[in-house]
Amino acid sequence: IEAEAPDDTPAPDLTRSPLELPASRALRLQALARGDEGFLLSLAYSTQRGYGRTHAFVGELRIGMVEVQAELPELGFAVPIGEIELTECESVNQFKGSRTEPPQFTRGYGLVMGQGERKALSMSLVDRALRWRELGEDFTGAPAQDEEFVLSHCDNIQATGFLEHIKLPHYVDFQAELELVRRLRAETMQEAAE
Repeated sequence: IEAEAPDDTPAPDLTRSPLELPASRALRLQALARGDEGFLLSLAYSTQRGYGRTHAFVGELRIGMVEVQAELPELGFAVPIGEIELTECESVNQFKGSRTEPPQFTRGYGLVMGQGERKALSMSLVDRALRWRELGEDFTGAPAQDEEFVLSHCDNIQATGFLEHIKLPHYVDFQAELELVRRLRAETMQEAAE
């Protein structure tokens, strides 16, 4: 199984700075953890059906309570402030190798708040699909491999807001399109008459 590369780089905080592409794996995992379960489920299912070249096995799936700590600069140490339930999934995927990596099993990772096995597993499959470049694989055009598509569309709050705004009046937009359609129809009818 692929060895985990040590990385002491502080992870960027998606809540404090906008998403920039290409994104680091740490930033992608944050976006996926915040993403809509149904969207991730659909993408994960597509990878299992052949879009994204992954066929995963559950390596580890666990649910448990973790302590939340707050770092208090005045005290100089962390203070426990409560506990939250998390679901963590590590998937193991067959990998035939590439120009840069030998054949091996690779991993995908998912971590979600609460008891959410389906979302954690879905997240791990999408994470693995998004790692194609890192592993030297070819891009197959699969939606789950397209970082911009996945990360730009997994945020259900943003998606809901954009769709809900359609219910608001769009008088100016509609009037402009109505005038365009009328003009195009008039031109078409005039050409047909000639």
